Amino acid sequence: MAATAASSSDVSEGPVLNLINKRLRALRKKLNRITQMEEAIAQGKPINKEQEEVLRSKPAVLALIDELDKLRQPLAQAVAEELSLSTQRLHLSPSDSAADDTETNNDNDNNNNNYKSTASSSDEQNRNDESDLGHVEDLLNLLYFGSLFDVKSQGDFTATMLTRTHERGCCLTYDYVTDDATDLLGERDLDSISLLGGLLMSRPVDSSLSHKNALLRCIEHAKLWLAKSDRPIDSNANLTCIIFDLNIILFVLNQF
Repeated sequence: MAATAASSSDVSEGPVLNLINKRLRALRKKLNRITQMEEAIAQGKPINKEQEEVLRSKPAVLALIDELDKLRQPLAQAVAEELSLSTQRLHLSPSDSAADDTETNNDNDNNNNNYKSTASSSDEQNRNDESDLGHVEDLLNLLYFGSLFDVKSQGDFTATMLTRTHERGCCLTYDYVTDDATDLLGERDLDSISLLGGLLMSRPVDSSLSHKNALLRCIEHAKLWLAKSDRPIDSNANLTCIIFDLNIILFVLNQF
């Protein structure tokens, strides 16, 4: 009969309160054991170490029983409210439910269309980027080997160096006499341009790299430059792609 009554109580109270009740029953059984141990000690009977551990847990057991007893009523109210809300949701009108489903489907369709459009645009952009990168690589191949095979006589070499020196001087002089409020170019800026240009289209003289690997490094340098990356473009040169303002240099050189 007791088992039947307990079963009926569990069904009526639900799984949440059922769990609380089971925990309370277990704690009260433990408290009864502790009471029996205390009576045995009062009678002068010895207890073992395991029983001593159980005896020391009495304050915690009492605290847990008190806390669970206090939680039973708030939990019962919370469960009742949750059941009431669930019942209200189940009794929503079919028209409201259909409208919600239609709206959800429309949102899903719009999201799918937007995703497809974004994916298509992204794919097209990736193809364009790959095509542009291929053009850059082709151009760097031409510049690399064009520079590699550019052999001049001593006279031509001297004339070329004189012309370049003259151009540097003219460029710096022109920048000084203009009325621009921008920072003036200096020898260091032009050296940086020359150094970067060499890294983009030639192999260092003392390098042991093959032409294939040297070209790959040139392409990597070009990518860093185009991305205006702040990564060092060359470990030995300690040059980054943002060491000087490209807009200022292009403006000055175009005007010059």
